[in-house]
Amino acid sequence: MPRQVQQIDLVRLRQQLSPDQLLLTYFLYKGKLVIFAATTKDLVTHEITGGMEQLESLLPLLHAHLDPRGWSASRKPSSEVVRRLLARLYNILVRPVAELLPSTSGLLTIVPYGPLHELPFHALYDGSRFLVENFRVNYLPASSLLQHFDSGESQLHHRSDDASVVGKKPLVFGYSDNGHLQRVKDEAQTISTLLDGTCYFESEATIARLIEQAPESPIIHLATHGQSRLDAPNFSYVRLADGQLNAIDAFSLDLRACELVTLSGCETGLALSGGGDEQLGLGRAFLAAGTSSLVISLWPVEDTATNELMKLFYQYLLKGESKVQALRAAQCQLMRDANSDYAHPYFWAAFRLVGDPTPLKSQKATASSRTSATDPLKKNFLGVS
Repeated sequence: MPRQVQQIDLVRLRQQLSPDQLLLTYFLYKGKLVIFAATTKDLVTHEITGGMEQLESLLPLLHAHLDPRGWSASRKPSSEVVRRLLARLYNILVRPVAELLPSTSGLLTIVPYGPLHELPFHALYDGSRFLVENFRVNYLPASSLLQHFDSGESQLHHRSDDASVVGKKPLVFGYSDNGHLQRVKDEAQTISTLLDGTCYFESEATIARLIEQAPESPIIHLATHGQSRLDAPNFSYVRLADGQLNAIDAFSLDLRACELVTLSGCETGLALSGGGDEQLGLGRAFLAAGTSSLVISLWPVEDTATNELMKLFYQYLLKGESKVQALRAAQCQLMRDANSDYAHPYFWAAFRLVGDPTPLKSQKATASSRTSATDPLKKNFLGVS
């Protein structure tokens, strides 16, 4: 019976994929790295003996080179060493299933595992180009959540067809943490103007106001300081004027009408892997609260580069690009700008899109359908089976 159930789930999974999509799911077991690669037509499993040992050697080196505190020249750091590391990781994680990669600009959906949750797969380097230059890349937090996410684009478009709901304006918060983040106000003002949103700065950017204003907001952008707490992931937070909005607070928000939450701060995407590789932290909490997609960061980000990246991201969104393509285009533009100091992956690769990759929609799903879709997430978040 378990074998039969697994086969049915695989059929359902492949039906959810779009023709130009590859789903890569990773697993570490007894020192082996296992890659599950699924398309609408194929399912391939590839095992790499000693893969865990290779990753344990390469990942700390990569994270060290993505930390500017170790750079000798802070203005224009060399990308040579970090590209070599990203190329070695590409050879381990992607090249074994490269024959299944979609056509250029196809969708690559990543389900990481364990320490790979902290890896910017979109920055993996094939020897000449970063992965994000060739494909649109989005992420799902854990393989156990695949049944709760319609990861194929054709399926995701159906989420919004049930009813037309006119929501409030986008919601933008900017909090500089008493002036420590100098570009936060500029970022919040720019994004608010682009989106014609409701914006709250500094003392007005409170947790209480977010709780009040979040329901029916189609987009929420939080520009502030973030802190990951891997020792106590439910207390990972973003800082607002009246305190720390932690994962428990985020879980209680009503985001069922929200298409996109952007956590424009440091380490907002880091999480602790719990039982079954469930991700515990801010990102998981916002998904459980109902939002269909997140833009979150993997490391402490640079203020000015983040400001520019976010401006580009929303400009592309407003041109009608999908969320995953808008982030891809913004990252590529930032890295390729001849006059930019941001070619190094540290500046552009921190942010990734988790969840629904499709364009912003004018229609929203009914409250009942959204509630049923997010209930399993809430149970998992609370540790209820």
